[in-house]
Amino acid sequence: FSPLTKVKLINELNEREASLGVNESVSWHSEYKDSAWIFVGGFPYELTEGDLICVFSQYVSHHFLTTLLTE
Repeated sequence: FSPLTKVKLINELNEREASLGVNESVSWHSEYKDSAWIFVGGFPYELTEGDLICVFSQYVSHHFLTTLLTE
């Protein structure tokens, strides 16, 4: 699936859970509720580490990015 298709499917799952009144404890959200990690994908393979730092430095500190990319 393409990244946009995955987003659409996740949104449909969220709507389905909400319409059915699914308890939060059994929702897929409960597995990730305490997670500080995010998945980022769909970038072209041609991008360099420097390109990614430029993109994400708009949202987080350079120190954090450098630490993340070197681990």
